[in-house]
Parts: sequence; C-alpha cells; structure tokens
Amino acid sequence: MENKVKLNGLTFVPYLTAEQISAEVKRVADEIRRDLKDTCKPIFLCVLKGAFVFAADLIREVGREDSKVSFVRYASYEGTSSTGTVKQLVGLTEDLGGRDVVIIEDIVDTGLTALRMIEDLKAQNPASVRFATLLYKPESSKTGFVPDYVAFSIPSKFILGYGLDLDGQGRGLKDIYVIEDEA
Repeated sequence: MENKVKLNGLTFVPYLTAEQISAEVKRVADEIRRDLKDTCKPIFLCVLKGAFVFAADLIREVGREDSKVSFVRYASYEGTSSTGTVKQLVGLTEDLGGRDVVIIEDIVDTGLTALRMIEDLKAQNPASVRFATLLYKPESSKTGFVPDYVAFSIPSKFILGYGLDLDGQGRGLKDIYVIEDEA
C-alpha cells in the first residue's frame, strides 16, 4: 500500500488494503451466489462510474455464466460532498420484467440515490431487486435505507481509490484512502 496520495490539494492516507477489499468482495459474492442459487439469468446492474472496479471483481467472484451485466449512471456528488439531488444520467436498456436484479454500487451515503434506483427499477416489474455496495455510511443516511449486501460499513469520511474518485482522479488506486485530516 502506498503511504500517501496527494490530489487537488488534499492528502490521502491508507484506509483499506487491496487484500482486505478482496476478502470482503469474496464474502459478498458468496452471499449473492447463495441468494441467487435458485434464480435464472440474473442481471447485475453496475452503477457507473465508481462501482466499475467493484462490479468487475464481484461478478467474477459470483461466477454465474448465465448472468447479464448492464450499466446505469446516477450522480449526486460534486467534489467531496453530496449535492442532495439525484440525477439519472445514463438509463437502462435491458428488459427487467420477471428478472432478478442485483444493483452494484460503490458507496451508499445518504441513501437517496439507492432509493431512486430501486424505485426506477421496480417500475419495470423485476422478480426481485437486491442492492450490493462496497461501502456503506450508516451515520450519513437520510432515508434509513440499508443495502442487502455490504462489503464495509464505514464512518462518514470522504474516501478514494478502487474505483472511487475525486473529480475523476484516483480511481485506479488498488487500495482505498481517506483524507489525512479525517483519518
């Protein structure tokens, strides 16, 4: 793990290692595989941009050859804080009718985006909708939403790496970092 990362005038320090992340991805994949064992052709819905690394690792670990992967993009962040407004930027083109859907998200903070996604998807009459997240900030919740699958519950801190960014930077870091002042 690198010691410190500097971006946009902020210094980030190590928070979660690639090894810790890998172990939790495997655990979450085991839970999803167990819950989907009696389903046919599930659809994994990766929320861009931040969840792409987590989604790739998770889908490979789940190992369902009959699954489909699709992508959607919602946004509510600017810089290091949530705007409080959820905007759907890229829509879903798959037919979800009667299908089991697993949303894969990078982080659940306020819960507003998660609830908006679930509401949008349920309008398409899927058999089920489950929600997996790499990071969950329970103390930041404004909705009471709790994901079905959580790799890590963390305090309300701004984090970076493993797909998560600061204004488009830092996504390629293998580990997850936190702002030094919040460590």
